[in-house]
Order: sequence, then structure tokens, then C-alpha cells
Amino acid sequence: MSPNTSLYFQCLLGLQCKDFTIIAADQTNTQSIMVMKQDENKLHRISDKLLMGIIGEPGDTMQFSQFITKNVQLYKMRNNYQLDTAAAVHFIRKTLMEAFKGGTPSMVNMLVGGYDEVEGGQLFTVDFLASSVKVPFGVHGIGGLLCLGIMDRFHKQDLTEQEAYDVIKLCVNEVHKRLFVSLPNFQVKVINKDGIKDMPIICPATFILEANAALPN
Repeated sequence: MSPNTSLYFQCLLGLQCKDFTIIAADQTNTQSIMVMKQDENKLHRISDKLLMGIIGEPGDTMQFSQFITKNVQLYKMRNNYQLDTAAAVHFIRKTLMEAFKGGTPSMVNMLVGGYDEVEGGQLFTVDFLASSVKVPFGVHGIGGLLCLGIMDRFHKQDLTEQEAYDVIKLCVNEVHKRLFVSLPNFQVKVINKDGIKDMPIICPATFILEANAALPN
């Protein structure tokens, strides 16, 4: 079985730091050679301090993200406490593996980020084969592969949220310059001790405004 090209021509970026995790995803939804929309939500809130970035086939991503979100919420209602990040990733892997063995695999790749009171920021990468690893930074898609060098160069555990956001901006700028597929808009979210918060969307206008601001008066 070969993975669908939609797994390659989308992009997920994530950084794990001591006090938070930041995840970014492109917002482009395509069908064959057509761009259907450029405001797609690929970052799904699973619980108060748990976020899943997911790319792949549009039908699979929607169905899988809803299934995971509802079951994690059901677990909390039944047990009066939430799954931590590692336990949620285990459930995600189990669900992917069962679908794979049943002959109806979900063609999705994910970055799962969370915040735990003891361990702080957490980031896991999960692919459509149900393999997973805990990482300090992670990517999915061809665009993400262009960013590994940037992340390796600038990632530090003690980054502030703004500094991590600036690293993500460097990555998105590289995707805009190097990748032949148009992925103009990137949604960004941070998971910290206070929950999940939205950061400004990164788009071509972001870099134009910064360039204009740098011009002498």
C-alpha cells in the first residue's frame, strides 16, 4: 500500500519546549488539481491541554479527528479525569492499528501536542502506519522536511512562546520560498499550563508587513 499524495503535499510543524508546545498546520484543502479552500482547520482540540494537528485525506482527517475527540471526552465523563498526552497518543495508535488490520486504514499523519503538570510541554509524531515517537520538534509533509534544519538550529527547551513562534515563521517562509505547492496560510496554536491559545495566522502578508516595517522612513 502506498500513501496518498495528500499526505505529502500538506504541512505540519511542531516544537516542544519546557513550558509549552507549539503546532502549526497549513490551511489548504485540495481535490486533485483544484484548491477547494484555504481556511481549513487542521488543528483539533482534543481536551483542555491536548491538541492534534492532522493532515491526509479530507474524509479521513475529519472522521478520525472527530472519533478521537469524542472518545477522549467520553473517557473524561466516565472517569472524571482526562487522559494525559502519552495515554492519548497510545489510544490514537491503537485506533490506527485496528483500522489498518481491518483493511480500512486511515490515511492520516499527526502531531499531538500537550501540556502535563509534571513533564511540561509534550510533542509526539504519529504516522498512518501507527508508529509514534516523542520528539523535541517534528514535521509531516514535504514542506516540513525543508524545515528540519531550521528547527535543529534554533530549537531550545527554554524558548519563549514568541521566540518559538518566530522559529515557526522562519519555517513557513522557507516553505513559501522552496516548495512548488502553494501553501499560503498557516494556522498556529500554543498549548501551555493555561490551555490552548491561538497565535496569529502566518501568511504572505505577514512577511510583507515585516519587510515594510523594516524600511527606513
